[in-house]
Amino acid sequence: MQRSFWLKFSVFNFLIVALLGVTMRYKILYSMPFLDQKHLQEAHSHFAFYGWITNVIYVLILNYMHKINAQIDLKKYEKLIVVNLIASFTMLGAFLYGGYFWASIAGSTVALLCSFVFFFFFVRDAKKIQDSSKLWFLAGLFFAVISSVGVFNLGYMMMFKTATQDLYLASEYYYLHFQYNGFFIFSCIGFLLFSMKQAGSGISEKQNKLIFWLLFIGCVIGYGLSVLWMKMPVSIFAVIVVATIMQTIGAVLLFVFIKKNWTNLVLKWSAMHRFVLLYAGFAFAVKIALQLGSTIPALNQFAFGFRNVVIAYLHLVLLMCIATFLVNQILATHYFTITNKLLMGFKLLLLGIFLNELILGLMGVFSIKYISIPFANEMLLGVSVLMFASIFWIFLHLKSFKKS
Repeated sequence: MQRSFWLKFSVFNFLIVALLGVTMRYKILYSMPFLDQKHLQEAHSHFAFYGWITNVIYVLILNYMHKINAQIDLKKYEKLIVVNLIASFTMLGAFLYGGYFWASIAGSTVALLCSFVFFFFFVRDAKKIQDSSKLWFLAGLFFAVISSVGVFNLGYMMMFKTATQDLYLASEYYYLHFQYNGFFIFSCIGFLLFSMKQAGSGISEKQNKLIFWLLFIGCVIGYGLSVLWMKMPVSIFAVIVVATIMQTIGAVLLFVFIKKNWTNLVLKWSAMHRFVLLYAGFAFAVKIALQLGSTIPALNQFAFGFRNVVIAYLHLVLLMCIATFLVNQILATHYFTITNKLLMGFKLLLLGIFLNELILGLMGVFSIKYISIPFANEMLLGVSVLMFASIFWIFLHLKSFKKS
């Protein structure tokens, strides 16, 4: 299996996600009656999760396993990657056509079952791996598995029309929480620590486990932050606050470790690689700060009471933190020739993501006073076109210079 091909295919899938984003933004302003906006949103989110992010994480984990222990048989994982992609494109077509119905639910189920089997295989092969990042990948894949409870519940409620507003939101946030804050974030930290180890800045086992367990326990209990709008006893709320503080301490310790090794990274990593780490790290820091702030009831009501705030937060984590980090990891595999044209496309993508977040953030803040920003939707459409164009440019200039 040529991993450079599958990584470039992941960027192509990111391009499809961006095209769906442009279409949704266009549809807010102009008529496009043959496409349903709700169906577009469902296709956009599901394909972003499985066709783009899950796929690239799977391929990068295979790359990691090959580097750590070349004796591990990767063929079974390669088959799962193909099945996951077939399921992703099935979901893309089915959700665009009719939203939630048997075909889209079948696609979702197959993709979820893939994550179960991938986790099972990785647990078995992890015995052959002695490396600090292993723990993070095990946890990430574990969170991918348990997030499925939210999807199965959503699918069941949509099929049998039994959804209530509270149950629907609780299930949706459960799935999103363990995908975003679990699977995606933990996998990215695993890649980061391995990249740092390759640069000669490996983390000690003691420090790795301390940071890991603080973030892991914080993530498990941290789901409670997503459902603070539900009535709960003070004791449970107190546990959620403690878990959030634990997660914050874990994140601070991770930042301290990176800062301590920064001088070495300046020598070993390119300026662009370091900038993206700062860029994604800033988004991660804001995410951690917002989580801590959301334990204050008034701030939590604001966060969940305004749709623009929710969208800004989701894009902060998914685009500014995770997507940029993963694109950077693709470029850091040494499978592709890094040209000035390729870097220009990446810089434009970073600019587009920043502007997108800035506009969404301002819309969220101004919505407190029910003030609308003039031409906000037009600006968001323009920014989404910029992001699409920059990803297209990256895809065009992503040339392999050696076989994986």
